[in-house]
Amino acid sequence: MPNQQDRYLRSVADFRNLQDRTKRDIQSARDFAIQKFGADLIESVDNLDRALSTVPTSKLAPQKSDPDAPPEANEYNKDLANLYDGLKMTETILMGTLKKHGMERFDPSEGEGEMFNPNLHEATFQTKVEGKEEGKVFMTQQKGFTLNGRVLRAAKVGVVKNS
Repeated sequence: MPNQQDRYLRSVADFRNLQDRTKRDIQSARDFAIQKFGADLIESVDNLDRALSTVPTSKLAPQKSDPDAPPEANEYNKDLANLYDGLKMTETILMGTLKKHGMERFDPSEGEGEMFNPNLHEATFQTKVEGKEEGKVFMTQQKGFTLNGRVLRAAKVGVVKNS
């Protein structure tokens, strides 16, 4: 009799473990179902970011009118500013949608800069930078992306090496 009870308890435990494992697998499949789609979108997000960064801020502000300049000269900056604003709104909406689905962009050189982390960053070069701590990220060549906490693309960075 004790042998049958032991087998019964083991069977129940195995079944519960199977249920838990199945729940984890289903949740993981839900969390990372858009991984390939997200990875394909990264290139488009990068291109949008590059387009926004190519416009100098001096071209976006209204400039003093030159009385001798043709009227089209002032209209061009207005059109450029409107185009820039539209691209910026598109980027904001796109990044909000991606964030809603668990995908986030990160820039390790923002603020004081992060310490180099090989799990999040890909060092493309190292150089001496006065006034910066050894091993700090000082420049981002390409921003990184995570999907529900998992690195989708590591950020490509420059790292301080003063020694």
